[in-house]
Amino acid sequence: MLKHLPPNAVNTLLQALNNIWFAGNFHPSWRTSTVIPIPKPAKDASDPNNYRPIALTSCLCRIMEHMVNSRLVWFLERNKLITPLQCGFRKQRSTTDHLVRLESSIREAFIQRQHAVAVFFDLEKAYDCT
Repeated sequence: MLKHLPPNAVNTLLQALNNIWFAGNFHPSWRTSTVIPIPKPAKDASDPNNYRPIALTSCLCRIMEHMVNSRLVWFLERNKLITPLQCGFRKQRSTTDHLVRLESSIREAFIQRQHAVAVFFDLEKAYDCT
């Protein structure tokens, strides 16, 4: 519905969200969410660790989150505050770029008759700790 708003309504919404941002006065409902556990496929449903929590928040809150994220990413990219080695979660880049870089390093080492060493970490439940 919000994507189909007329331009004047979009501008009004943008002004309202900017006012909320500058005032720092977020609606209390934006500080809460409804968490729905989604069972992981082919896992024991009786084990609470086999569920993914999905948080449902206000649509306007999500729009505000996207605006803040876009502005932050723009600032970080423009001021070159993100290392060029980071590829995940960036526009025009992907984690596949690291695979290509690894393959190139292996091929280069092979051609020069050198060794190539790689270390991989399996961060089990990494997102549970963030």
